[in-house]
Amino acid sequence: MEIGSVDKNGSTNDDTLEDDEYEPIISTPSVRSKGKKLGVRVSVNQHKIEALKWISSVLATAVLLCSAKDMFGVRMNREETVAVQDLEGGVVSSIKQQQIAIKQQQIANYIKGTAIIRNIHITHHAGTSLCGQMSKVPNEHTPGFACMKKGRNNDTYWPEEAIKASPFDGKHQVGKEVSYNETKEWVSFWRQYYHFVSGEYPDWDKTLHQTNWEYENLVSMIVMRNPLERFLAGGKCGGFQKKIPDDPSNETQDTYWEYANSECADNYALRVLTREPCVQGANTSSECLQGAKDLLNRITFILDQSCLNESVEAFGSALHLNFTKDGFESRLHHWHANLSVRDRFGNDTLYEYVQTRFRRDIELYEWSKNRSIVLCNN
Repeated sequence: MEIGSVDKNGSTNDDTLEDDEYEPIISTPSVRSKGKKLGVRVSVNQHKIEALKWISSVLATAVLLCSAKDMFGVRMNREETVAVQDLEGGVVSSIKQQQIAIKQQQIANYIKGTAIIRNIHITHHAGTSLCGQMSKVPNEHTPGFACMKKGRNNDTYWPEEAIKASPFDGKHQVGKEVSYNETKEWVSFWRQYYHFVSGEYPDWDKTLHQTNWEYENLVSMIVMRNPLERFLAGGKCGGFQKKIPDDPSNETQDTYWEYANSECADNYALRVLTREPCVQGANTSSECLQGAKDLLNRITFILDQSCLNESVEAFGSALHLNFTKDGFESRLHHWHANLSVRDRFGNDTLYEYVQTRFRRDIELYEWSKNRSIVLCNN
């Protein structure tokens, strides 16, 4: 397998893809401000792609030779050590360029009319609001129920074939449980009927890492949210919504402490996105965090919920979507706009405890913000 390529489980054979030098897949200003429309350039040069693959192969061979030399106890001198470090840097750069080229091809194919958009909807990450906006776009067809299933009142079309054809059982969501080998067939089937679909993930799902996110006719996207805001949001997991529908108060502090220590709230988004079940509160490992980063690196678009309107506008521009002027209004709790998250907790001890317990989830969010289509001015 070529260094930097992705296997059927979504794993790369390169662990050095680091976060410091992120290159966007579309050309936008390095610092973006709210309300400003973004220019978008989509271009793919097949010759460059092939050249990068060749360079990656050559560098991979060189790195393997150097590793073998070290393995058998032959000590490298300073010049050889520097050479290996340079080669490793070249491999990483090559992999990043390949990732960018893949995503640009996906965008171009959607504009051309052959690709489908699939949203990874972590519960309470604006999936319903995003679906509502997409359903308003002329000729951009979506499933009726939250862009995931057949509508409750047969208000939108649902293909009869979806009920009959395996693995597209009508009992399941359109955008879930797609394995690597099924990805192409899945896209071919659903693209006949819909242009945008969503799958909701309230918990870990092994198929997220198994889907072929690099497939040229699959545009993927995800909205990321501040974990502390999500903790306070409505629709709390584990039945806590009925007990604590509002922000913490003197009367609900004990219940909020119980919620903060619950298994379902523990590093919520990270738990959904990681390669395997590994979330353990404040003791969650860096390897667990890296598994989620590896998945997000494969997703075409990351949106930051803290400036959702602007992010959706930029997303629409990139894909030439004809959003209506009045179209998108997120369903965030705007009445909290003048309160900090810490103030909403109303208890510094509880706030700091949740911040510590969810530290890996917070790290993931902070990392993802720098990869969002819009850099929000928080």
